[in-house]
Amino acid sequence: MSEYKYQHGLSIMRAQPFHIGHARLIDRMLKECAQVTIILGSIQEQGTERNPLNYTTRKKMIQNVYRNSPDYPRLKIIGLFDINNPAEWAEYVLDFMNESLPQLGRPDVYYAGSSYDAHWFKEAFQNIEYVDRTSEDFPFVTGTMVRDMIKFGDNRWKNFIHPENYQLIEDHFYKRKAII
Repeated sequence: MSEYKYQHGLSIMRAQPFHIGHARLIDRMLKECAQVTIILGSIQEQGTERNPLNYTTRKKMIQNVYRNSPDYPRLKIIGLFDINNPAEWAEYVLDFMNESLPQLGRPDVYYAGSSYDAHWFKEAFQNIEYVDRTSEDFPFVTGTMVRDMIKFGDNRWKNFIHPENYQLIEDHFYKRKAII
């Protein structure tokens, strides 16, 4: 019998930027799943206000946080273009995973930060786990909130980003600002 509740967990996030809320979700997945797949969405977009970071930078942010963890070998991070077709999104994601990572098999659970994030997958998954973003014991955080703090020079963004990624954030956002 496995020490894990699930064999393979899936979550999709933009991670623009990767913050402590995303890490909380991945931490729970690593506790409950033998294999964890994180799909970084919107890889076709970068350099915009909503999607400032490219796929490689977002993946590196996650790797920076987990690379020294004994659980890191169980964590797969891949990127996916959006199709902007909500009716076919779940099938598109699962087909992509089957083609990209066939050795892992179909995920048996989807992890989401809200019911809205999960609603695309209600028909595709029997098991959906929610990681509450509004818990009293954890600070509320969104990517938009963190991006706005960075944009306006509010250093409280560091309360929501792992220290391993401070330099990456500063290099991207502040170097870019100096150029503009």
